[in-house]
Amino acid sequence: MKVAVTGGTGFTGGHTLKKLVEAGHEPVALVRDVEKLKKVADLHKISLVNHVQGDVSDPEAVSLLLEGCDAVIHIAAVTGTQIRAIPSLKATNIEGTHTVLGKAAKLEMDPIIYVSSQSTLHPPPEGIYTPNGPLSEEPLGVYAHSKVEGERFARQLQAEGYPVVIIWPSGIVGPDDVGISIAAQGIARLFSVPILPLPSSGGILMHDVRDLSEVLVRCVSPNKGPRQFGVFGHFYDWEQTKLLLHEVTGRALKSFQFPDKFFLGLGHLGDLFDLLHLPFPLDNSTAQFMTNLKPGDDHLTQEEFDIRWRPLEESFQDTFRWLVEEGHLNPKKVPSLFK
Repeated sequence: MKVAVTGGTGFTGGHTLKKLVEAGHEPVALVRDVEKLKKVADLHKISLVNHVQGDVSDPEAVSLLLEGCDAVIHIAAVTGTQIRAIPSLKATNIEGTHTVLGKAAKLEMDPIIYVSSQSTLHPPPEGIYTPNGPLSEEPLGVYAHSKVEGERFARQLQAEGYPVVIIWPSGIVGPDDVGISIAAQGIARLFSVPILPLPSSGGILMHDVRDLSEVLVRCVSPNKGPRQFGVFGHFYDWEQTKLLLHEVTGRALKSFQFPDKFFLGLGHLGDLFDLLHLPFPLDNSTAQFMTNLKPGDDHLTQEEFDIRWRPLEESFQDTFRWLVEEGHLNPKKVPSLFK
């Protein structure tokens, strides 16, 4: 199929372009920077895909992208959690989503795949994230709010019978990116500080970018109507996380676990620093998620596509190797991988 892709030069998008080509599809990417697309093609060892230069906030560029395509995968999103990111979050995550999905629906494209976020389902009423759970009534932070508004439109189209497929990813890790994702930045920073501050409760919920891109490509199948799939991956509490990282890197992670209220206070302090345009390693919405994250149930996704998520050990090993190779992390910080 001829598949329009937004966000193709991003972390998830680059892996998705590669898998689309490998699956025999013909991707067409909407990109702001053609040179970055060339770097994606070189990184993933694929030919330069057909592309339209522009942004999801530009209706004319989106129309050119969708022209002649059978399906669309809408990945493009701004992931900032800072208050000053609100204008770009609104333009891309809300208005851009309305433009892409709305035009695809009018063109009767099938399927219309929308990459949402597990943050739109937080907090889960039953204590576990499930596909098509209720949208959050009080999203944690500006990013989650923007994704809730984008998903609200996607659900509206589903209710009207359009073949919209909603995907809910959690935290995404893995190698190979022409930039560096927020998760990868966080991992590099985590292993660069002498002592890591952690809350008493919560943990991490993560999966591999290669598994997410595989799910997206397997969704490219027409005549199946509206669908929804969670890609939540693995949940580790903080003690399990420290043990995992120690086993992967050979280095004991030095940390100090604060009471949750104090940790959340650090997040509020981070928001104040952000308003003053000063650096701080934490913000309120991130602190809220770190203390309240829950496991997810995505067994139906794995059964539907006959896929099993990579172990986080493998994902983190590959991520650390890539971070070192790209100069984002000192190899001495991961002694078991670089002896």
